[in-house]
Amino acid sequence: MVASDVKKADPGPLKQGRRLRFKGSYKDRICSLKEEWETRRLCLEAECQALRETLVELEESRNRYAVLYDCAPVGYATLDKQGRIKDINLAGSAMLGIEPFKLIDMPLSAFVVKDDIRLLLEHLRLCSQSNQKVSTELSLASKNGRPVQVQLLSVPDRCPDGGALCFRTIFTDVTESKLYKKEMARLDRLHLVGEMAAGIAHEIRNPMTVVRGFLQFFGEKSDLSKYKGYLDLMIEELDRANSIISEFLSLARNKAVELKESDLNTLIKNIFPLLQADGLVADKFVELDLQDVPKLKLDEKEIRQLIHNLARNGMDAMPSNGTLKIRTYLESEEVILAVEDQGGGIPPEIAENIGTPFFTTKDTGTGLGLAVCYSIAKRHEARIDFETGPGGTTFFVRFKVSGVSGGRGC
Repeated sequence: MVASDVKKADPGPLKQGRRLRFKGSYKDRICSLKEEWETRRLCLEAECQALRETLVELEESRNRYAVLYDCAPVGYATLDKQGRIKDINLAGSAMLGIEPFKLIDMPLSAFVVKDDIRLLLEHLRLCSQSNQKVSTELSLASKNGRPVQVQLLSVPDRCPDGGALCFRTIFTDVTESKLYKKEMARLDRLHLVGEMAAGIAHEIRNPMTVVRGFLQFFGEKSDLSKYKGYLDLMIEELDRANSIISEFLSLARNKAVELKESDLNTLIKNIFPLLQADGLVADKFVELDLQDVPKLKLDEKEIRQLIHNLARNGMDAMPSNGTLKIRTYLESEEVILAVEDQGGGIPPEIAENIGTPFFTTKDTGTGLGLAVCYSIAKRHEARIDFETGPGGTTFFVRFKVSGVSGGRGC
């Protein structure tokens, strides 16, 4: 009875103990898994947050790059091996005059002036063969018809899609810099001529003055009256030579100028009768259109010479019954003096030589009139440009408003 009771009683506590141990292990495992899951969740959240921050940084970086790419002062483009545009920034599309998306797959050669297409093809060939950056200068055809001088700098690369050959190309507008270099070279030539003239003018003028005096003396002799025509002709030629020397001296960069507050319109009105007289002799007319402009710091003698030279050139370019118009007005904080003729215009092949010393299309010209005008403008911190066409040419002298007084010309 007791033994059987003991045998029956033994399994109960053992089974109960095994159940208790099993339950305790299950709970620990659950807690461990929960802790592990929580840890991993926190790690994943941290990684997700880091990824989100990285994406934001990448987006900001991409936006900054896009702004720099599109707003760069030079053109950036990707060309395929045939020279077709695969990508281009805003500056590049502005040079070509077409919106960026319309340029995709268009050949760059379509925008190169005809004479320079060979330069572009050679540029791409050298870049491909040498596997190095290549630089070339050529002209692009712009919307306004005037070619734009650009410098191409290309580097060979591989496109992301398939690794095909492409060219990363930068094109920089060098039109202004080339014009600046040309202007500096022209001014240097003017300065050289002026310095040479200043060095020899005194030695030449002294004997000329003596010769002129004797010619006048002989011209008054009654026994030489039959030669008076020849003597007067020699005096006239000496005076012409003396005027050429004076023009030479006007080319000197360091020539002293006496600047004082002056009314440009008054200066024009003062020499207007002389211009009218010159016009009447040649059966031509002169008109004035003078608007209210500020007074300027001017050397009146030099400005009179500038106006007279421009007017004389304009009259020489016109046929009979032509009208020369002289205008003044204020534009973009500049006082403009415009001299407009009704001639046949300046041929494109000689336009770039305008203002070069000794360059002239006249049979009796010295080629110094416009060169003197450019020198005078330079000494007044002004600049000269011109517009020309079949209907005539207009020269613009642009005086800076800085340094002008508040007074107005009449």
